Amino acid sequence: MKIEQALAKLEEITAKLERGELPLDEAIGLFEEGLALAAATKQQLDAARLRIDQVVEQAKETLSVEPFDVS
Repeated sequence: MKIEQALAKLEEITAKLERGELPLDEAIGLFEEGLALAAATKQQLDAARLRIDQVVEQAKETLSVEPFDVS
């Protein structure tokens, strides 16, 4: 699943859980699904960050690079 799709699904799950209208079993299932999506999304973001760091490191030889904070 692409990161944009995972984020959209997480927003959908969050909205359903925040309404508080779900039976407990369904809410727990959605919570578990959300945690799995969050973990997968974090892995994708970590991989993207590593890739960016590698590209920046390679570019340092030919370009002037300033650090940035993505948080």
